Amino acid sequence: MADYIYSTQGSPQGFRLGDYLYALDGTPLAKVFAEKVFNFSGDYVGLIMNNMVLDRPGVSRRSMPPASIPAPATPVHGAERRRPICEAYPDCFDLLALPTVDAGSTEQAATVTAAA
Repeated sequence: MADYIYSTQGSPQGFRLGDYLYALDGTPLAKVFAEKVFNFSGDYVGLIMNNMVLDRPGVSRRSMPPASIPAPATPVHGAERRRPICEAYPDCFDLLALPTVDAGSTEQAATVTAAA
């Protein structure tokens, strides 16, 4: 059974199935290890907390070896909005959609956006 991953505003953004995160359409996005989210090249992206991918300071951002990309998963249906969770940390699920060289913390995303 898949666990939904939500935005801080309560919208479903994807789901977790085993050690991987997927988009709602079943596209594989990232690997999860010890509740930390890594893109497939092994770079740290965020931390899973309250079924959200968040950029929490003070977490070890050490990289992992690159991971193989799993086959797409069967899309899950029936995800409903949940009440917003007032989190002090920024949501960083959207970084999973960036090319792997650009993915990282929201600080890195701000740098990439400012440079563009």
